[in-house]
Amino acid sequence: MILQNNKALLCFFSLLIGFTLAPVSASTLSSFSVPNSDFTALANRINVIEPSRRTFDQTFQLAVANWRLGQLKTAQTLTNQLIKADFELGDSLYLKGLIHLTEVREVNVFKKIGTAKKALKAWEQAIQADPNHILALFAVTAFYVNAPSFAGGDLDAAKARLPQILALDPHYHQLAAGLIAEKQDQPERAEQLLREALTDGPDQVIMLFQLGQFYYRAENYDRAAERFEKLQDFPLHWHHPVPSMIDLMRGMALKKDRKSHASRTLLETVRERAQNPGLKAWAEKELAAF
Repeated sequence: MILQNNKALLCFFSLLIGFTLAPVSASTLSSFSVPNSDFTALANRINVIEPSRRTFDQTFQLAVANWRLGQLKTAQTLTNQLIKADFELGDSLYLKGLIHLTEVREVNVFKKIGTAKKALKAWEQAIQADPNHILALFAVTAFYVNAPSFAGGDLDAAKARLPQILALDPHYHQLAAGLIAEKQDQPERAEQLLREALTDGPDQVIMLFQLGQFYYRAENYDRAAERFEKLQDFPLHWHHPVPSMIDLMRGMALKKDRKSHASRTLLETVRERAQNPGLKAWAEKELAAF
């Protein structure tokens, strides 16, 4: 099955880690940051508070921390509590979709398609709750672009979302259009659109990361590594790719570019420092292939 293929899994995981905030939907998602992307410290700080005394904001933050740390059942339980309480439904449902998408990598092959569709359903519900939720709208669009057709992929459905994205955020519009162009085997057009998506705003990290991933998929590993390295110059917030993910992608690009020493050093760093067990395992797999 296509979803068993590592490339397909990378597409889904790229979808997960590539999302960020946009000023249009600036509620809970944009109200906190995590120093050094230390989600373990965030979880520890909130866990000492009795559940009955936590604010909804703290519960949301704890759900995010557990998602980032790979504690998906706990993250899902907390998110469901927020949804039941009608707390910032756009954001809570969006997070629920991200958790389901992460589960795609972990469930057995017979459950992957169903789990991916749960993510899509949650994002569609987020849009219903908040039509201006650019992240959920982009997530749905990217799902249609990246998913295999038998799992719900549909380029026409993705294109149909472009006018709505443009009305909310022109940078996300260029990003979505670039992903569609890439899928249509128009690499030059895709690169142009992805470069046009770059912004000086808070989402610059995301746009650069997406451009780096595009170069990686295009087997332009030197340029991919350059983009990932450039991300070291930017402050990273909780919703950005975590440092270990950036180092992992850079290490993989350097490995493909036959710069083995630099690649091994980065991958060993990810294996030792990543807080998410999935990233540790991914780095270990890359190291074992040397």
